[in-house]
Amino acid sequence: MSELSSIIVSILPYAIGALFSPFILANLLEANSPGNYHRLSSFAYLLGSIIIFLILVFFGLYIGTGLSTTILGPIKVGSIIEVVLGGILIIIGVKSLFVREYAREGGILGFTFSLREDNDLSVFVKFFYLGFITILASFTAAILIAVAGIIIGLSTPTFTNSAITVIILGIISLFMVIIAFILYLLSSDYAEDLLDPFRGWTVEYGDYLAAIVYFLLGLFFIIRGFIFFRLI
Repeated sequence: MSELSSIIVSILPYAIGALFSPFILANLLEANSPGNYHRLSSFAYLLGSIIIFLILVFFGLYIGTGLSTTILGPIKVGSIIEVVLGGILIIIGVKSLFVREYAREGGILGFTFSLREDNDLSVFVKFFYLGFITILASFTAAILIAVAGIIIGLSTPTFTNSAITVIILGIISLFMVIIAFILYLLSSDYAEDLLDPFRGWTVEYGDYLAAIVYFLLGLFFIIRGFIFFRLI
């Protein structure tokens, strides 16, 4: 397996975990609810999401590159990180069955929904901020993206392989945000028809789906971490 293929396979579970965050999806659907400036709000949300994604992944790359020179070696360090992350994901998966992420309206997200929407600039600022801060507020997505960056950094790939891997990670992690923007760009009415059914479904079942995904990913990371740690 080539270096690029190996890195992509390693980070795919992280991207899938970030993709299934119900908090991100719920806020995305809220951002594009009826009455908003659909194309502008979805573009601003996408731009904010991309910027915070890049900040998190490059932070992880920086940490991972530094850890790659430790006495344990990059594979053992990565294995330890995955075992710890797996335990955290299992806890979050269990928690998701009892605490709904989308329902949290206080703190850094609380005042967002009271911001003005009476002109293009205020709409752009509001939804740019919402896209930026939602990933941070969804602790699971933020930590998965950052740790994916660490895993890439531990592999010390070439610049080209790093860039390709980060792009693939971003497309998968932000897939729903990208699709929503494309749909609203093509037709607001068509986008509404497609996204409306997901609003109720996300509120009702999104956390249960996330609980299953996080629990399975947690087990996967723990098993993979122990396997690689014992092989070295």
